[in-house]
Amino acid sequence: MALALALSACGTGEQSGNGGPGRIAYQTTRYGALDIVAIDASGRNFKRLTTHLGDDGWPTWSPDTLHIAFQSDRAPTTRFQIYVMNSDGSNVTRLTYDTSTDIMPAWSPDGSKIAFVSKRDGNGEIYVMDANGQNQQRLTTSPGEDGQPAWSPDGSKIAFVTDREGNSEIYVMNAADGTGLVNLTNNPGTDWGPAWSRDGTKIAFYSNREIDFAIWVMNSDGSNPVRLTDPAIQAGLPDWSADNTRIAYEQDGDLWVMNVDGSHKVRITVGPAIVDGVPRWRPIQ
Repeated sequence: MALALALSACGTGEQSGNGGPGRIAYQTTRYGALDIVAIDASGRNFKRLTTHLGDDGWPTWSPDTLHIAFQSDRAPTTRFQIYVMNSDGSNVTRLTYDTSTDIMPAWSPDGSKIAFVSKRDGNGEIYVMDANGQNQQRLTTSPGEDGQPAWSPDGSKIAFVTDREGNSEIYVMNAADGTGLVNLTNNPGTDWGPAWSRDGTKIAFYSNREIDFAIWVMNSDGSNPVRLTDPAIQAGLPDWSADNTRIAYEQDGDLWVMNVDGSHKVRITVGPAIVDGVPRWRPIQ
C-alpha cells in the first residue's frame, strides 16, 4: 500500500486541501527510486530529505523531532538496513550492519530505543536497539512473520503485526522483553499497520475485513473496532497527529488527512504515476 505527490509547492500540481497544522514525513516514488520527503499537513513547505539512488523509506521521527530513522538498501549493501539522519536530511548514519534484512524502524517515546524488524533468524522478528544502534535485542520468537512495530505512548508496550496464527493479526507485547502477548484483532481478515493514539487509548490500523483495505480504529485493548474510510477504496498505514485530532493515511497513491472520527477527509498530495505512502506525523506540532 503506497501513494503519490504533485503540489504547487513543488511546481508540479495543485494541493487538494488543507489538512491543518503539523508536518508529515513520508516515502515517495517522485524521483524514481523511493525517497523520503516531508510536507506540512497544509500541503505546503515540501522538502526532499534523501537523494540516494537506493530505496529509502519507512521514516520514523525521534521524539524531539531532530532526527529521522529509516530503512535503505543503499550501497554498499543491497539488503535493507536501518539508518538515521538529521530531520533536514543531513548527516546520514548507518545503524545496523547485519548480513540479512533490517527494516521498519520505530522510535521509542523516550528517544532511547528503536524497534525494528530483522530477518537475520530466517523470518521477520521484532528487535529493539539503542538509538545509536548498540545493544540489539530480539523480542519475538515465532515461525511466522512479525513486523510493523509501534510503541505505545508510555513506552511500555509494542503493537505489531504477525501471521503466526495463519493470517495477519495485530498483537501487543511488553516492550521490555516481549512477554505478555495479546492478540488484539482476532479477525479472519488481514489486519496491518497499528498506530497508537497520542493518549494511548486507541489504535488505528488498516484491514480488509470488509471488501478491501480501509482505515479502522479500535480501543487499545482491541475492543470496539470502527471503520473510518470507504472499504471500496484501498487505504492504509494510518498515523495520528501530534495533537491527537487527525489521522494521516495513504489512499489510491496519495496522502490524506481526516479527523479521528473519519470526517473531513482531505487529500494533501496529488500526482499521477507517483506513489506516496507511509505517512508519519512529526511528534511535536
